[in-house]
Amino acid sequence: MDITRKSDYAIRMMTALAEPDASCPVSVRDLAERQGVPYAFARSVQRDLSAAGLVQTTRGAAGGLCLARDAHAITLLDIVIATQGDPSIAVCSNDPSWCERVGSCRTHRVWCEIDAAVRRILGSKTLAGLVSTQGR
Repeated sequence: MDITRKSDYAIRMMTALAEPDASCPVSVRDLAERQGVPYAFARSVQRDLSAAGLVQTTRGAAGGLCLARDAHAITLLDIVIATQGDPSIAVCSNDPSWCERVGSCRTHRVWCEIDAAVRRILGSKTLAGLVSTQGR
């Protein structure tokens, strides 16, 4: 399982929005420049985050992005799912019908355990927690 570039960029952008001194709304262009994210990529990330209900968007000259929920209520798992889907080490652990060996496979249970551990860890890390520990 890889955390994709899109998820990495999304986490950077969301963390910037969660900063205590962050203004709201922040233009996608400004956010992209400050976080080192290519603008076209940032627009794609914005669409995914908005569709998932993680950010609110405002159109117009003074528009941009704001967190849709409190930073304590948004986890890394929320962001990863919004940008790349449910994290999984093997296709069969998310889609048992993918492999005809699921019932007899000796490693299927292990892949499912790893997936559960990854989801548990990502689900326990909030934007607020990331922001409060930055620079330490």
